[in-house]
Amino acid sequence: MGAVISYLQGGITTITSVIRTLSALNAKYQSLLQRVHAGPFTPVANPTVSYWMQDPPFPEMCDIQGDLPEEADVLIIGSGITGAAAAKTVLELSSSFKPELKVVVLEARQLCSGATARNGGHIKCAPHEEFARLRRTLGEDKASKVVRMEMRHLEVLKGVGEEVMGGEVREVETVDVCLDGEVFKKLKRSVGELREWMPEVEVCAWEEDEARERFGVNQHVVGAISYKAGALWPYRLVTSTWNDLIQRYPNLVISTHTPVSSITSNSDALTSTSTPYILHTSRGLVRAKHVLHATNGYTGHLNPALRGCLTGVIGHMTAQSPGSGFEPVCHGDRSWSVIYGNGFDYVTQRPDGEDGSAGDLMLGGGLFRSKDEGLDQIGVWDDGRIDAFPLMHLRGSMATVFEPRWGVGGELKGAWTGIMGFTGDMLPFVGGLPCGLDISRKRARGGFEEGACGQWLAAGFNGEGMVWAWLSGVAVAVMMLGLEEDDLEEAVGRPGGRLDEWYPVEEVEVDTARLRRADLTNLAGEV
Repeated sequence: MGAVISYLQGGITTITSVIRTLSALNAKYQSLLQRVHAGPFTPVANPTVSYWMQDPPFPEMCDIQGDLPEEADVLIIGSGITGAAAAKTVLELSSSFKPELKVVVLEARQLCSGATARNGGHIKCAPHEEFARLRRTLGEDKASKVVRMEMRHLEVLKGVGEEVMGGEVREVETVDVCLDGEVFKKLKRSVGELREWMPEVEVCAWEEDEARERFGVNQHVVGAISYKAGALWPYRLVTSTWNDLIQRYPNLVISTHTPVSSITSNSDALTSTSTPYILHTSRGLVRAKHVLHATNGYTGHLNPALRGCLTGVIGHMTAQSPGSGFEPVCHGDRSWSVIYGNGFDYVTQRPDGEDGSAGDLMLGGGLFRSKDEGLDQIGVWDDGRIDAFPLMHLRGSMATVFEPRWGVGGELKGAWTGIMGFTGDMLPFVGGLPCGLDISRKRARGGFEEGACGQWLAAGFNGEGMVWAWLSGVAVAVMMLGLEEDDLEEAVGRPGGRLDEWYPVEEVEVDTARLRRADLTNLAGEV
């Protein structure tokens, strides 16, 4: 009987432990939902210090505050990569308009101080994974279109970098090293699928021994996938672009340290040719015909209807010098992802120093290594904090897969965080706000005749901003101008042709059905 009671006690203890665990998980999930629907908030005043923002190329641009006009034709909220692409497109395509369009850019903190200045500098689309994921919901043709657009960012951003002489944009070989055999099998299957539908994309799968010999990794790696990607200094690219635009266009005004607290509509102006939107800022009121929300994870601050569909997620980044024996020497021409279970880390390397020393490693990730396995990182808009658990993980990620070819040393040069924007269906929001959330009307050609007006957004890039944000900014600018159907000439940073020939307009447009699909509670069903 004693043994039976002992077993019974053990079973009760196990059941009680399970109940407690489920209860704790439910409490954490409910807390997550509360954060998602309560936020976002405006950017914090004292963010962590990003490696990328040190020694800015144009110091005078950091805190620029132009004279705010009373009215603007296009007002862009956010001065990161999306806002820069949109402003460049609007200014260049409307240069023949008479009178010239007034374009105003408002930034809550320093110029380009949000996610663009805080990410990993990785122009990387994993085409096989993206295609496999998207084909389930979009089908093969639409999935292929999205992947091609993502991959196009490398050449587009290289062109922008050459034009403004900034950004350190370069092509690299990227290597996904896998620590899990089942994950590697799944990736190999996705590579086979991609070859069937997009044969022009070269992706190679390397078995265990091949991966170790070719890439210098150790016994923890069970296989690798390699393909083409890019790396850049995102902050320098964008601030160089802003400097170029402010020099070329006197009708552009940039005002940093100018958060927008709310947007109201002037009902008397909605049927006239005047400006229907009133933006309440820390520097006064500005009226605008068109408003573009280019604040990624913060977009729900001024658009409450997006809360629950678009949330902030905190991401951790580090800059590290490699160990003294780090091999193979790549001179900044290779990048990596370390893939394990349900998570991954991402790594780029800067070019060699002038003295021949190895470039710093820019290493981010560790999301699911947080205290609550990632749940506590979602619904967060505070890039002034650093969590210890992800940082501990990132400090050892590369050394773990490269020992003994790592050596001694490996200094932490910096650690910081940034806020990503995630949607419930893992696709961005790009286009005009739908009926019920904003005034919607048919626009005349050029978008600025007969009182045409609208609010627009390009946000929610799901941690993939460097292969979504620039061309999304270009696309939404073309929409604002009403030139979607035009066969536009190719220009630096902008593909030629009709918009839907190179950008997946339908897949990312914002309508009420899309908002239902993008509800963040849907992600729980995906797990």
